[in-house]
Amino acid sequence: MLKTHNTLVIIILICCFGLTSFGQERPKVGLVLSGGGAAGLAHIGVIKVIEEAGIPIDYIGGTSMGSIVGAMHALGYSSDEMAKLIIEQDWEALLSDQVPRRDLTFEVKEDLEKYFYAFPISRKGIELPSGLVAGHNIINMLAGYTWDAYDIRDFSDLPIPFICIGTDIETGKEVVLDSGILHDALRASMAIPTAFTAVDVDDKLMIDGGLINNFPAEHVKLMGADIIIGIDVQANLRKKNELNSMVSILKQALTLVREDENERNRELCDILIRPRTEDAHTLSFGMVDDIIKNGELKAREQWDELKALGDNLKRMYPNQPKVSIPRRKIDSLFIRELRFTGLERISQKDILSIINLPFPAWLSPEQITEGLRHAFGTNYFNRISYQLDPVEDGVRLTIRAEEKGNEVANIGLHFDNLFNASLMLNANIRNLWKRGDRLSFDFTLGENPHFGTSYFFLTHKKQNYGIRTEYDRLIAYEYLNGNKISSYVYHNVIGDIILRTTYRDEFAVSMGLQAEFASVAPSISVFDIAAFNSRMLNYYAEFKKDNFNKVPYPTRGEKVDINMKLINNFTDDGIIPGIIIHYRHQIALELGKKLSFQPSVNMGFAFSDSIPYPYRSYVGGLGYYHHAVFPFIGMNYMERAGNHAFVLRGDLQYNYKGNHYFMWRNNIAQSFDKIGEMIDMSELIFGTGLTYGFASPVGPIEATLMISNNTRKPGLFVNIGYWIR
Repeated sequence: MLKTHNTLVIIILICCFGLTSFGQERPKVGLVLSGGGAAGLAHIGVIKVIEEAGIPIDYIGGTSMGSIVGAMHALGYSSDEMAKLIIEQDWEALLSDQVPRRDLTFEVKEDLEKYFYAFPISRKGIELPSGLVAGHNIINMLAGYTWDAYDIRDFSDLPIPFICIGTDIETGKEVVLDSGILHDALRASMAIPTAFTAVDVDDKLMIDGGLINNFPAEHVKLMGADIIIGIDVQANLRKKNELNSMVSILKQALTLVREDENERNRELCDILIRPRTEDAHTLSFGMVDDIIKNGELKAREQWDELKALGDNLKRMYPNQPKVSIPRRKIDSLFIRELRFTGLERISQKDILSIINLPFPAWLSPEQITEGLRHAFGTNYFNRISYQLDPVEDGVRLTIRAEEKGNEVANIGLHFDNLFNASLMLNANIRNLWKRGDRLSFDFTLGENPHFGTSYFFLTHKKQNYGIRTEYDRLIAYEYLNGNKISSYVYHNVIGDIILRTTYRDEFAVSMGLQAEFASVAPSISVFDIAAFNSRMLNYYAEFKKDNFNKVPYPTRGEKVDINMKLINNFTDDGIIPGIIIHYRHQIALELGKKLSFQPSVNMGFAFSDSIPYPYRSYVGGLGYYHHAVFPFIGMNYMERAGNHAFVLRGDLQYNYKGNHYFMWRNNIAQSFDKIGEMIDMSELIFGTGLTYGFASPVGPIEATLMISNNTRKPGLFVNIGYWIR
């Protein structure tokens, strides 16, 4: 009955316009799109039905996600084009400011495999950001979506006039965003408090407009709309029995704050469509396809109203020109001028070398975004974005940088059932004595403590050099038939002078001079073993390759680490030279959408008349606590030792769902003192294990059930977080 009533009202309204305004323009139709996070993607499905009904849209207003969908439609994107872009988007990376691993520098890759969160430090202490996500990926995605409007500063000049709503966090008042840089306005409108950082627009610190006005129908009416179609994806108020969690109560409270305003705006709508959002919440971007389809299904329930509006507008105003919204579809622009804002600690020359784009040149949004990803991958910026302005015979590209402070603290956590819990702390100070330098301190607190400090020059360049010192204390065990019989305390101090060159952020070649002191003392032993010390001066060279698509649980790429040392062991009998070679190689092969295979090889060789304890090869355990230990599924940590060793392993990895993984791991190994013993098949060790893994925000969480022919006893190994080495 209500549907019939609304249809009659619309027909009467159109007829009145036709009778009183014969020969005049048809009544204007406005489209209002509410905010709602991921649920707001239902707007796309509704717009598809509106298109099919033949309804011309003259004005669009939206808030938060409604502003993004609304702006795209105002630019001329069809519902099918929007759906394709949205469905193909990597929302996990987008909402977390993740950068593809290939765009990270070696330095950043190594840090991300140990630490899960970074805190800026100032004179006031540790600073917390205004939101969890700075929005680097989001702002550049929006810049790409709105590329066609690069030269439009008045949103009424868009193919369909458009406005969106933001909130001035200083005054608590709503702000109607109807001019300026379009992607900045959209970023401000969807800046959900605490989730995304606030945005400075026209000297106003802006957050999500949905906080004040999540359904701006009155503003669309003020634009000139005579007929208003509203799409409201906001959740309905819940009943008492549904308010059984902190989250549900918080959402209810936020809805109550603006419910009166929302209801007034709903009453202004001639057609109101409310897609189902019960199963979708703000961050339900894993169900994008379902949300869009739900929007379409809900709109089809009101097909009679929509079709009546489209047909009557066409019948009553047959001579009116069709409302067309042709998209400009600008593929590339000629960038004639280049300028920078926000650069204080990094020179323009340095950032140009990182971005690696030609100027002047014809550039696409994809090229610019890729260059900015490289810059963001240095970890020197909270956010780096761009704007375009027309100039004579071309366009000016302004790169807008928001640099991180000089001081940053990182934190990481690790736990396993062998060495218990470890806390990893790191502090970096940049630009201490000269632009581009980096002073770093590393602390690991736990049963195997670690301290390190380093100072590098020009770390953002392809070449860098510096010095490093490290101290490690490691507990090692000796086993008999899988049982501990002895324990040792190992102390190691090193000092390095290093030169490193990187190429394409995939390859790194290093060489250096290293002084090393090591001591080993038995803590508990059934044998009468005396403590001993090693004093060494080493020359080394190292080659690394790392193009894994992700860590942990890569599915593509490879990781190589080859290290060779020429050691000089200072003993009471004189200097004893030696050669140490370590070779690690892991490949990730994608076998299907969910399945991948990871073969790997770990090998160590030590040639000397007196092999220092730190440079023997050890087999066993699943973690990386020391450079000479090769993990082996099915054996205790450092259970087997020899001058030489190898481990061959193959992991079959299945991505069950989301960040959940199951792995079947198999390996063979051998440790030996003489090269000739390498082919002794009777000494081979076989091991197998089943692992459940979860890629959590603090690092991998894993449980492995394993066994080997070394002890023939099943074992369980649990680890949480990244490894401390």
